[in-house]
Amino acid sequence: MNLQEVAARVEEILSALDFNALFEGFHPYRFALYDSREICLDGRRMPYREEFRGNTSIEFEGEFIAIWDYGSDPLEDRELLAYLLVHEMFHCHQNAKHEARWPSDLALLKDPGDVENFTVKYNENLFLADCYERCDMEALKKFTALRDRRSAQYPAAAEQEQKAETIEGMAEYIGLKALRAIAPEKFASAVEQDLKLLRGESALLFDARKLSYYTGALFFLCLEQLGAEVRNDFSDGRTAYAQNRIAGAAPAPEPRQFAFIEREYERQMREKEKRIAEHIARSSYTPCEAWICGYDPMNMFRVEDRLYCSHFVCLNENGSGKAYQTPILLELKHGSDREIRGYYMKTDEECAPERAVGKERNA
Repeated sequence: MNLQEVAARVEEILSALDFNALFEGFHPYRFALYDSREICLDGRRMPYREEFRGNTSIEFEGEFIAIWDYGSDPLEDRELLAYLLVHEMFHCHQNAKHEARWPSDLALLKDPGDVENFTVKYNENLFLADCYERCDMEALKKFTALRDRRSAQYPAAAEQEQKAETIEGMAEYIGLKALRAIAPEKFASAVEQDLKLLRGESALLFDARKLSYYTGALFFLCLEQLGAEVRNDFSDGRTAYAQNRIAGAAPAPEPRQFAFIEREYERQMREKEKRIAEHIARSSYTPCEAWICGYDPMNMFRVEDRLYCSHFVCLNENGSGKAYQTPILLELKHGSDREIRGYYMKTDEECAPERAVGKERNA
């Protein structure tokens, strides 16, 4: 694998894009491909540095750059890699524009614990998929009516979901627009896959963070398809969903019931509770007054006031950050998303002090 050759091909693809046409004021940002040994940035190689983690946007050498972990995710299709880097570049743009509508990954883990919430949410997804496939404004109005009803019933959860769509859904929408310009047939295939995910009877329905990529991107694509302007004003404190209200409200349809929702929700809860019980059985408890300052949002889950981190978490205790790169179960203070009062960890596991890496941002 030659990172320089891959980066050169991606740069060639990106150079043909009109970034301003994707989003007014958007422009190319520097990008880096890396693996566990080296980083390729601007065509030059350098040894790996610890701040390069995941596929995201980071601040490096005084500016925001897009990074891709090619060692863990070596995409052979350079056009798809270019589209994904545009997604990450839009995160750079959000940061550069002082985006303030970031969701809390930790709050997103706290679902309403109500099957009705997910039933209505799944019905929203179906109407959204119908709208795109049929270019159907009435389907979008039904989507909006159901979403607004659910937002009134579960305001905290809905706010975090819509913030996630503002960040991740908007970045994915911009990335897909880039893919449409790069390779229209691959754009069509990507959107078809997204529609299948929205309609799928799977665990994705219960993962608000991941689902926001698809619901956000499809909502903005529907607006575009219907001839509406897609608004995303960084200086406006409202979410992108709130900025793009659909005129002419429709009555909320009665949500259809689906057996898989309650069955899958209960299965997930049993599995989570089992993992927590097994972890406690082989661990010791350590009281610890600290707060969470870094984490891996893709590998953690919450049940009531317990937060299980399967790979990594960084805790700040008395002003000093310590990383735990091992399975760990945190006991949260009641009512808090990031303050802890202790943790369960196997006594023979090791942890290493390191710089706290805050992940209340994008990926």
